[in-house]
Amino acid sequence: MRQAMRAAVLAAVAVLLVPAPGRAQGTGGIAGVVKDASGAVLPGVTIEAASPALIEKQRTVVSDGDGQYKVLGLPPGIYSVTFTLTGFNTVRREGIELTASFTANVNADLKVGALEETITVSGATPTIDIQNVVQERVLTRDVINAIPAGNKNVSSLAVLVPGVVTTSQDVGGTAYGSASVSIHGGRTTEMQHLFDGMYFNNGAGTGGAYPAIALNDATIQEVSTETGALSAESWMGSVRNNSIPKSGGNSFRGYFFGAFTNHSFQSSNLSDDLVARGLLNVDTAKLIWDIDPALGGPLIRDKLWFYGSYRTWLTKYTIAGLYYNASPVPYVLTPDLENQAFEGDRDSNTSLRLTWQATPRNKVTVHPQNNQQYRDHFYSSSTARVNNPDATIYYLSRPSFFGLVSWTSTVSSRLLLEAGSAFATKDYQFQFQPDIGERPYSYRELSTGISWGNIGTVIGNNASHNFIEKFSTSYVTGSHAAKFGFQLQHGRAWTTQHTSGDEMTLQLLNGLPRQVTVYALPLELREVTRYNLGLFAQDQWTIRHLTINVGGRFDHLNNYVPAETAGPGPQVPTQQLSFAEVDDVPNWKNFSPRLGVSYDLFGNGKTAVKASVSKYLEAPYLISYTRVANPLAGIATSATRTWTDANNDFVPQSTELGALSNANFGTSVLSTRYADDVPTIRGVNWETSAAIQHELLPRVSVSAAYFRRWYRNQTVTQNTAVTNDNFSPYCITAPVDPRLPGGGGNTICGLFDVNPAQFGKVTNVIQEVSHFGRMEDVYDGVDINMNARLQHGIVVSGGVSQGRERTNNCYALGDLSLTFPGSAAGTQAPRNEASCDIRPPFQANAKFIVVFPLPLWNLQTSATIQSLPGPQITASYTATNAEVLPSLGRNLSSGAAGTATVDLIPPGTFYGDRLNQVNFRVSKMFVFGGGRRIEGIVDVYNIMNANPVLAQNNVYGSAWQRPIQVLQGRLVKLGIQVDF
Repeated sequence: MRQAMRAAVLAAVAVLLVPAPGRAQGTGGIAGVVKDASGAVLPGVTIEAASPALIEKQRTVVSDGDGQYKVLGLPPGIYSVTFTLTGFNTVRREGIELTASFTANVNADLKVGALEETITVSGATPTIDIQNVVQERVLTRDVINAIPAGNKNVSSLAVLVPGVVTTSQDVGGTAYGSASVSIHGGRTTEMQHLFDGMYFNNGAGTGGAYPAIALNDATIQEVSTETGALSAESWMGSVRNNSIPKSGGNSFRGYFFGAFTNHSFQSSNLSDDLVARGLLNVDTAKLIWDIDPALGGPLIRDKLWFYGSYRTWLTKYTIAGLYYNASPVPYVLTPDLENQAFEGDRDSNTSLRLTWQATPRNKVTVHPQNNQQYRDHFYSSSTARVNNPDATIYYLSRPSFFGLVSWTSTVSSRLLLEAGSAFATKDYQFQFQPDIGERPYSYRELSTGISWGNIGTVIGNNASHNFIEKFSTSYVTGSHAAKFGFQLQHGRAWTTQHTSGDEMTLQLLNGLPRQVTVYALPLELREVTRYNLGLFAQDQWTIRHLTINVGGRFDHLNNYVPAETAGPGPQVPTQQLSFAEVDDVPNWKNFSPRLGVSYDLFGNGKTAVKASVSKYLEAPYLISYTRVANPLAGIATSATRTWTDANNDFVPQSTELGALSNANFGTSVLSTRYADDVPTIRGVNWETSAAIQHELLPRVSVSAAYFRRWYRNQTVTQNTAVTNDNFSPYCITAPVDPRLPGGGGNTICGLFDVNPAQFGKVTNVIQEVSHFGRMEDVYDGVDINMNARLQHGIVVSGGVSQGRERTNNCYALGDLSLTFPGSAAGTQAPRNEASCDIRPPFQANAKFIVVFPLPLWNLQTSATIQSLPGPQITASYTATNAEVLPSLGRNLSSGAAGTATVDLIPPGTFYGDRLNQVNFRVSKMFVFGGGRRIEGIVDVYNIMNANPVLAQNNVYGSAWQRPIQVLQGRLVKLGIQVDF
């Protein structure tokens, strides 16, 4: 297999070295048509694009027989374009601003005249890309500097794009820095992080949760966010973020940014309504600061430049509704209302970029970055906000490093070569709180979902390495542009697992012992991406007003699990396991077509009609897919046991514990495995789009687009140890509560309990859904956007995205051996139409950015506006055996002390209030000439002091709908920026 792989790579390189085509990731282009005064096309015209951003200072092409030309692979910057043909006057177009992945349409009409006659035109940069179909938003450095954007990480910038949804809502830099984002029904796990066109994920997976480093804002020139109709360079189909870095130049330039705030600058937004819902306080910023100096310049003039920066930042804030435990009795939770829980996050990034102009047409870049990060109390998501401080993770990331080397060669005006290599490594460690240690038990109250005492989840090391290589060659003529290339990635992951209380956590119901969860730990797990190879080709043809974009991509992903062993643990004292290497988990080979068309409707470059159809591939985390195939993880590493505390000491003894919920616990029998066909069939999703874009006025454009995404090749888990005959149906009566559907009190049926003889028998096989029926997962939505960059620095950008993702899992209704996809882990959703055919309402997602310089005193104002749907409301109810017994006619199979957790509200039914957040900035600039300036900044986040609930307790009981996270109140943040 390895020899075959080497042969495939060598063959790919051999093919790719043949002249072929396109543009670099993160680069733009200029294209158009040259005509004479009569309107006839002019071939043979020399077109020269010049800019300080170009390594060779200028790029020259010649128009083809149709008068068309293309200059691609241009880095962002300000360009001039000069058109020259003997016997005609020379036309020069100035002030064309290029951003990443945008092709500016620049036409020229040449008149017969003297060669020395030059007509210079200064006009607005075109706003419509009439050739490319990719949907993209670019935040340039001037806009990033101008707006209130929290800690300015890639996620907090991407979330300003209409339609983008996030796992973390930021107020002034308080949000989780590694938040994931998605759009149009895409998966957050498939968010793509790129820096200078190179992936900087850490090897354990894709998505916003797995970056190797936290980027340094001072090193970034602009951020490109692609949201639809992605080219064949991408194998995933969700949001694709590319941070384009700054490079040094022939003059020394410096930069400094600093920001500060604390609790004295924040208003309380605790309302009577929140208090009535059980919230006694809200999240509050205790301390936030950010220090980010940078310096760039020449080491050897015209030859070697540097750009370096060191950023350090801290965020510390209290957690709403959570307190330290004041009780001296470990199994009793008595909140200390004077001692609120908090989360602290400390980061640093050291970055150095070296750019070497090896020859006039060859550039080499080296860019290492080192990151340090720790969180003394880590609430990894809103769902973790049911953990008291002693039950939180102490997070430490060490090492955390990303480095890249890239080479660009402009061989000729038609041929561009690019190559790059990168290495990323990270070990994010989940540890016990230092003052708690591993010995104390973790307790969880089933009626509220709140945990205390110690960490109640599996923790340990999460180390990984990622090696990335890429190569591409681009060939451009007047009407044709093509690009071929490959990307190759190899990754490794090493994970340790253990938990508290001798690998046992304790669960109480209404303060009394009810069950325990035991773990067959500790374990060490290793998984490897042998190779993730992608070969792509992207071709673009322009025929008069029509541009056709055709692409194709072949991907081969192969993972394996090395041979592993596991010894004894506190709950498995005789465990001695040994497993051989597991290969081809998965072994996927896929071809993904891309097709897009763009039509210049009136031939003037101001109105484009576009359509696309694209196939994208599933992008599983390395540790999520191979983890199931890993025999050590495939064994039953956890199980529950009922607990009757006979001596009332709240300490589980073996004689007090019931049967294991999984009879294979801690044995070499795999409780979960993949069916033979699953490792060869990859999940895919298809996306179609149709859009119209129009330039209303110079620098003002509007667009409307329709998107549809649907998923195929989904999987479902089947417990092959049971059949329908092994289950008994039952019903429960929902609690009477006006907040429940119909006021509650209704009978909920469609619930099933396995017969006692089959209790604990689990042989899960992950199967293709197609063996049982058809699963539907479809997104439909419409985006309406506008973008205006007016004179005097005025910017207005934003729009509204309205859509929904509908799912149908009704194929699973009649087969009780199948995990019902409508259920959360450990919870039963009634097997009925309402729980399997989920049709949420269409909900609007609106975002706007406004930058408005004032005419007096060098003042500038700006604002960001977001209006988002509220969180979904669910209710998981723990029903006791006594409640189930009358309908079931026997005890639950887990015993008389057993419980059943049931969903009371069909999914996609109830939602909380909308979130409306407005952030505002006013700044004063002092200009000293020579590019030197100082800017004083006052940011006001959540200026309306809104208090929408971001997350709430969805465990039905005394804490149901109690807010666990509320948008932070109005926060004033002071800052300074110095450019010199």
